[in-house]
Amino acid sequence: MNGWGSTSTVLTLILVAAMFILFLVIQAVKKEPLVPLRIFKVPNLAAGNIALIMLSGGWIPLWYFLNLYLQQILKFSAFTGGISLLPTTIIVAVFMMFVTGKLIGKFGIKASLVIGLIILGGLMLLLFSASTPVNGSFVAHVLPASLLGGLGMALAYIPATMAAMSGAKPEEAGLASGIANTSYQIGSAISLAIMVAIAASTTASYSGSDPIAALNMGFHQAFLWSGIITFVGALLAFMFIRTPKQGNQ
Repeated sequence: MNGWGSTSTVLTLILVAAMFILFLVIQAVKKEPLVPLRIFKVPNLAAGNIALIMLSGGWIPLWYFLNLYLQQILKFSAFTGGISLLPTTIIVAVFMMFVTGKLIGKFGIKASLVIGLIILGGLMLLLFSASTPVNGSFVAHVLPASLLGGLGMALAYIPATMAAMSGAKPEEAGLASGIANTSYQIGSAISLAIMVAIAASTTASYSGSDPIAALNMGFHQAFLWSGIITFVGALLAFMFIRTPKQGNQ
């Protein structure tokens, strides 16, 4: 396994950065670019996309590591572990369809987004503080956490997407939507890769202890840093998301 300081890792990161800069340069000089850089001057677009990246940095690791906790610590089968998280999916769907829109209408996209991120981030820190012990149970330690995480996700995702698109012109709505979806997917991939690396490194540092306990310690560190990312997202949303005028939300 190659570490962060290995030649292949460093060269890959440099190549990725160079390709990204090259993409920006091409978009800046072309007459009809794929992504006109002027769109990032749209109010809330950049802040909304950052919020989506931060949201995915909490939500995707939560889903991933809770599933691992069920399978590797509580010894659930893959099928049982997946079914056990189904209530979370239901909570997300129900709140997004029937609750989140009403809350946005009453409190605005900024308040709903910030509250959702705070709930999700607070949950991650709660999981870090040994709320998923080695001798835990699904009902006591996973179900409440997964439902609360689903609530935070349901409250934050729609207003973050709305913020990223609220100022775009009608002819730029498709582009703004594409950028928002891309931000969420990129945030998901990068955040999960980082959290897996943190978890693996932490587990390796406890290699002399009980392997199950060491594995769980790695999960807890992933929960901690995911929570920090989500709280940073809440702070940035509070600072930079502008509340659209009534009728433009």
